[in-house]
Amino acid sequence: MSEATESRGHAAPLSGIEVVEMAGGVAGAWCGRLLADLGAAVTRVEPASGDPLRRRRELPEAPETEGLIHAWLNGGKTIAASPEHDGRSADLLILGEDFDGPPPAIALRHGTVRLSWFGTAGPYANWRGADIAIQALSGAIYPAGPMEGPPRQLGDLQSALVGGATAVSAALTLLLADRKPMAFEVSILEAAMVLGELQAADVRFLNRPTPRLGINRFSPTCPLSIHRCKEGWLGLTLLTPAQWHGFCALIDRPDLARDPDLATIHLRALRAGELEAEIDAALLARTSGEWARLGRDMRIPIVDVPDAAAILEHPVFRARGSLAPVRAACGTLLAPASPIRACAPGDGVPGDGMSSRATPETAGEAPLDGIRIADFSMGWAGPLATRMLSDLGAEVIKIEAGRYPDWWRATQWTPEAIAGKQYETSRRFAALNRGKKSVSFDLTTPQGLALARKLAALSDAVIENHASGVIDRLGLGWQDLSRERDDLVMVSMSAFGAGNVWSDTRAYGSTLEQAAGMPRFRGEEGEPPVMGHIAYGDPVGGLYGAAALLAGLYHRRRTGHGQWMNLSQVECLLPFTANAVLARGATGKEPPRIGNRHTHMVPHGIYRAAGEDCWIAVAAETDSAFAALAELLGRREWLGEEYGTVEARRRHEPEIDAALAEWVSSRDAASAARDLQDAGIVAAPVLSPEDAMTDPHLEARGFFHDTERPHIGHQRQCALAMLVDGRRMPLRGVAPLLGADTSAVMTGLLGESDESFYDAVSSGVVSLEPTSLRGAG
Repeated sequence: MSEATESRGHAAPLSGIEVVEMAGGVAGAWCGRLLADLGAAVTRVEPASGDPLRRRRELPEAPETEGLIHAWLNGGKTIAASPEHDGRSADLLILGEDFDGPPPAIALRHGTVRLSWFGTAGPYANWRGADIAIQALSGAIYPAGPMEGPPRQLGDLQSALVGGATAVSAALTLLLADRKPMAFEVSILEAAMVLGELQAADVRFLNRPTPRLGINRFSPTCPLSIHRCKEGWLGLTLLTPAQWHGFCALIDRPDLARDPDLATIHLRALRAGELEAEIDAALLARTSGEWARLGRDMRIPIVDVPDAAAILEHPVFRARGSLAPVRAACGTLLAPASPIRACAPGDGVPGDGMSSRATPETAGEAPLDGIRIADFSMGWAGPLATRMLSDLGAEVIKIEAGRYPDWWRATQWTPEAIAGKQYETSRRFAALNRGKKSVSFDLTTPQGLALARKLAALSDAVIENHASGVIDRLGLGWQDLSRERDDLVMVSMSAFGAGNVWSDTRAYGSTLEQAAGMPRFRGEEGEPPVMGHIAYGDPVGGLYGAAALLAGLYHRRRTGHGQWMNLSQVECLLPFTANAVLARGATGKEPPRIGNRHTHMVPHGIYRAAGEDCWIAVAAETDSAFAALAELLGRREWLGEEYGTVEARRRHEPEIDAALAEWVSSRDAASAARDLQDAGIVAAPVLSPEDAMTDPHLEARGFFHDTERPHIGHQRQCALAMLVDGRRMPLRGVAPLLGADTSAVMTGLLGESDESFYDAVSSGVVSLEPTSLRGAG
């Protein structure tokens, strides 16, 4: 079976589901679009005044780019011109973040998902929202950009798309929950907080604040960078000694590998400027595509960083159907498709409902009570997906092994580190694995493999995020587990998806960002492509992994059949490039890089406030907001026709930026943001990831879990970015110690005897601490 057939050739998970989407913002529209791509019948009700996205141009000077994002977001939907929907029925109601007014009187079979920029309560509840404000408050942009500042925005629409992806999981949970109808609230700010969790967790561990080290420099990995080649740009993430030595051999610089002052990522970071110059010179010998092909053969995480034209022609994206047609006014264009696509073993003949394999007769208080997940994932992306489901009530059983624990438990595997239980001190691991159980089965042994297969057979779903082919070689892949079970739901989350010529590409979250082309559209002309994050692909992949798993579970409830979700984490990032890809398709030209400015907001940027390295994000998204800014700054001359439209203001943008920068420079960022917001202007202080974890608005909304765990002590963690019927989901427990639940799971769920457990321990099949001195690679 070809990959395209596997991905698209079977019954859609949400066939028969009716959704009403009340238009108002990108996040709500993306949520509706993802539901439509999963097979739901989505009716979009636009505002009586019209949708502003219809008038948006991706390139101001190119009229053919008008309305492209609107067309992309609303593919597959029915557009209703009238807001009159009182009296009708639907399964779900989606209210977008800019929806204004009371919800219609619709008879709902499952419930409502309401998006908002900041939540419907809390100090920022009445603030005006825009993507740059969310990026500033979530801590996401503080580490990106030149060391001297200003930080670089991640790109337009990104926080809204993260919010929309989070809202899809809320909608799918409504379909699965036995209590209905319910109301879910999704805050885009809370959803975006997942991007900064790694840095925030590292602050205490590394005993230093999150730094901004310069363009394409992220502690502690070095090189984690992008370099010009003979043609094109090459992205590097060289973490392990083997990768560093392999790369040095590849570029014919064995002297760099022999240099003891470059032996570790930390030592290389001390000489980053000198090292990057040496790499720049070496890479000019070949094109980025040639280097990337050689790197794949050597299992080195280096990738070509495509521009919009290369994304449109990318062989793997085309083979997988990563791009889909968009019918726009200027013609039919290609743009990123939904990352969630399924392979089903049957055509979706209606069944008896969800298997009773792990579902009790009565549901508990949490929406996903009674659902069991066998979790083979490690690191960030997969564990984030299952953490979301655990927060919603699912039982998540994490399968590890003493000889191969979760990657994020530790980086030191010396006897001294193991004896000191360093593998239980990782705050990254603790944040991503709360509320789960841990079993220790050595999957390379027949008994360990048999126990894992038995656990998978007694679970509603299986998830893994290993490199493509790893789980299959263990005998735990889709083909093996589904052979005797037609209702298996499985999510595989590899870098490029399984079954294509790039599947074996070695990748980290940063590699995914590079391979998706995102850095090509950030920063200013003359700069190299600008990365925004140390591991962007991981948290975003996790959001889509959760949605894919929930979609598969609902499909099984409806049809009795399972599904395999062959997820590509690179595809999860492609939607962030939609505006650039659409503009390229419409005009035949690469869109210009505009730094922190915006195509249809003036002013729009990040400005230095009073204090050391303090910044504020400001955006005037409407003519009335700009008029309010003119009044606040005492620039009444800006109220005339010469400044009355975005097009007119763009001619005066340097003058406007200079005046706003002067006004901000003597003010505290937080108080200036409040003053601007009180005047009706989008503004927010730029917070570091650790400062975002003490934000007073998020504190007031109860967004943080303050946890206590052995070997760590106190740790503050981000809660689920959803309220259920107005309530925050409670903490369901801290992250498990390695293998802590093995005995209970073996003798309870799996029906093994106590003697079997003790035999497994004595034979090494079960280990409650690491048993090998494997390296980080």
